[in-house]
Amino acid sequence: MCSARPRSACPARRASGGFSLIEAIATTAFLSVVLLGLTSTSISLTRNEKTADSTGAAAALAQEKLEQLRSLPLGNAQTNTPGTVNDANNPLRADGTPGAGGRYNRSWTVSAANTPSNGVRTVSVNVAWNDAKPHTTRIAAYVRCANIPCVAP
Repeated sequence: MCSARPRSACPARRASGGFSLIEAIATTAFLSVVLLGLTSTSISLTRNEKTADSTGAAAALAQEKLEQLRSLPLGNAQTNTPGTVNDANNPLRADGTPGAGGRYNRSWTVSAANTPSNGVRTVSVNVAWNDAKPHTTRIAAYVRCANIPCVAP
């Protein structure tokens, strides 16, 4: 039936002819764009995971220092004197040990007497670090004074 017609007019033969060069190039270009998108997403996920790890480590370092300060006896000089103190062990590693490779700087601030109310002070612990950009994590809690109302040192 198709033998009497020219080759280009036969639909059965045209369908079985395979892919053209233009179709192959278009498919390759499409796959390249998709793979580049997946690579970009993978890089973004890796960066976000690293930032999340750093944020978790900073929060743990801040919580550790806050618990140390809250466990001191009432009226201790570290929690009784208003002002900002830098950790003597700066910079710290993620596990809290000082030394080479540390990138976390920890400081804490003790509020004035009777702030926010009688008998307590606010202690805020800040942990700062840099990766692609600077970050800071802050945790705060109240610390009871030895006397109510607090007596300024």
